[in-house]
Amino acid sequence: MQKTAIFIVSLVYIAINAYLFTRGLQALPTQPIVRITYMTLFLTLSLSFLITMLSGEALPFPISSVVESIGSYWIMVMVYLVAGALVGDVLRLADHFLGIFPDFIRDHYLYTKQVYLGIILGGVALISLWGFVRFDSPEVVHLPLSLPDKGQAGEELRIVAASDIHLGNTIRRARLEKFVNKINAQKPDVILLAGDVIDRNIRPVEEQRMDEVLRKLKAKYGVYAVLGNHEYYGGVDKAMLFLKRAGINVLRDQTVTIDNRFVIVGRDDRTNPHRRSIEELVQGANTQLPLILLDHQPYHLRESQQNKIDLQISGHTHRGQIFPFNYIVDRMFELAHGYRKIGHTHFYVSSGLGLWAAPLRIGTQSEILNVVIKGNSNKVVE
Repeated sequence: MQKTAIFIVSLVYIAINAYLFTRGLQALPTQPIVRITYMTLFLTLSLSFLITMLSGEALPFPISSVVESIGSYWIMVMVYLVAGALVGDVLRLADHFLGIFPDFIRDHYLYTKQVYLGIILGGVALISLWGFVRFDSPEVVHLPLSLPDKGQAGEELRIVAASDIHLGNTIRRARLEKFVNKINAQKPDVILLAGDVIDRNIRPVEEQRMDEVLRKLKAKYGVYAVLGNHEYYGGVDKAMLFLKRAGINVLRDQTVTIDNRFVIVGRDDRTNPHRRSIEELVQGANTQLPLILLDHQPYHLRESQQNKIDLQISGHTHRGQIFPFNYIVDRMFELAHGYRKIGHTHFYVSSGLGLWAAPLRIGTQSEILNVVIKGNSNKVVE
């Protein structure tokens, strides 16, 4: 089944790239040096993604890192190159049937195609630059919450949460160090990681000794995490060992009470068909304390509301990461990004601190969540 899926994806990918290659070649001058340079560059960019997908861990780490970086960028910008090529084809068809082009374009058709190609490439370059800036400057989302009849009057709990860091060849050690510094700067009481800490391959994470960096995360009550789908893709046992080595408390269908102040419910990712229900996980929990659920994928939100969860933090969606997929993802999930309250339950779905593939955020934003929970009750929790 998996091999069939990879074969189909590869065929679609090759077909799309064949279309792009043909359209680009048609717009170029006929000089051999120009065409040879174009062919070399195009093949390097387009084949990098296929090599990354099919090679697994066969390539040496330094080579795989470079190849994956090139392929990851290509798979993202390919969306905009295809859009530009399709617009050009639509205009050509419109001219064929309706004669919309002025005589100047018809008289200088090859030159016009070269200018159009330049506009597309320039536009992609500008979009990429903007997308990198959006990724490179994570915003801190402040979410003040008041929980009636929970905790003690005047008591504050500061939770700093992040999801979808995707450590690997795109989110490398130097980038992780910046993330850690920004999280620590929020002065958290507890740090929560809502899945997909690791991208898909544990090797680049271990090669760069990223556990040393994660150990620098500082919070009064420590760091807690749940697994995401990507931990399963890369090997869940290896991911668990790495996260524990990094000083992170991994909750896999587990519930823990912290200092008799709050309860963390850590649900395993839905990739595991045998994971426990929220109802099972909260059995025996002290419901006088704030109940905070970490569940990587934001499905079936009503289940949390029905089981009296106070705050659910999820990720997974990236909010589509790049336009126009943000609008598609918004329609796929009941809550694809941001805050919502259902009944007495507060929900926040993060667009993610890291990302998948190229370091680009187009129409979305990288973020860290800073939640301050204030107790409203005048009673002392026993």
